[in-house]
Amino acid sequence: MSRPRKSAPLPEAAEALLTELRALKEEAGYDLRSLERKTHASRSSWGRWLSGETWIPADAVTALARLCGADHRRLEILWELADTARRSPATGPAEESPATPESVAPEPVAGEPAVPAEEVSTEPAAAEPTALVEEISPPPERPRRVLFAAALVGCAVTAGAAGVVLGASLQSNATEPPAPPSPHAASAHRPAATITRSEVIARARAWHPRTPRRVPYDQAANYQGYRTDGSGYASMALGLPKPGPNSASLVTSYCRPIAARDLRPGDLIINPTGGAGQREVMIFERWTTPARTAYRVFQQRRGYGTDHLVLRDVTGSAGGHRPCRPTNVREDPTG
Repeated sequence: MSRPRKSAPLPEAAEALLTELRALKEEAGYDLRSLERKTHASRSSWGRWLSGETWIPADAVTALARLCGADHRRLEILWELADTARRSPATGPAEESPATPESVAPEPVAGEPAVPAEEVSTEPAAAEPTALVEEISPPPERPRRVLFAAALVGCAVTAGAAGVVLGASLQSNATEPPAPPSPHAASAHRPAATITRSEVIARARAWHPRTPRRVPYDQAANYQGYRTDGSGYASMALGLPKPGPNSASLVTSYCRPIAARDLRPGDLIINPTGGAGQREVMIFERWTTPARTAYRVFQQRRGYGTDHLVLRDVTGSAGGHRPCRPTNVREDPTG
């Protein structure tokens, strides 16, 4: 009776990648069953990939990054380095059995709330201006890990292959402006400088809501160092670490709950849970009626971009919206 073959130990670059992917999954609150529901890969495949039993395919890394709102381009570069390292003679032969060939697709991005007809702009969504949207930048704390992994690759493969991989990594770091670490890692919470309520609203207006100069909505794009989705827009307005924590991290790490009647300019209304059409982040501006039955918000609206809306239900139809107060917001000076 033959014994099962032990998996060869993974090189440091591969272990570092898998550790980050596992932390990303845990911080976003996904288990293997939810990954199976939200992608085209099975629960058992995700278990083998994340444990290192079989090598994770590149499209699975991209799908997990997009699903959790992480920097997929940086993780793809790390995957290339790790994949080359594990195939090199210095780290043992490549696995005899390739990773399970399921295709992986990211979950559709959550939608925005229903908007009264009189508030929705009838103009077509502007084409994404190439001058406005920058590419997502790799964080500054990561280059040391990337360069170290690249050095391992350079020692293990031919000069030509190492030059291609290392050159791509160094070119990305040299030409793109630095950004802080991914907010989706377990240790990502960083303190934010205080900001006044009027400054929050002024920063929200800087993305030109409801004009042709608005920033197009794109969860994978980047403008001024921030993601151009709802949580990235709110993070920009609040001056939080770039590229911006996701909606769940905003609730748990940067806000405290308040009653809807206590909402003031610069506060947030967040639905961090649910599926497509439910998750969203809005920046509260002001009440529009004395009875506080309607209010204005700034929001990155899916399929449109930066918008300025009037809404009438703080809690949302499903009751998942949470009024909250950013912990770094302070009152405007008086007198």
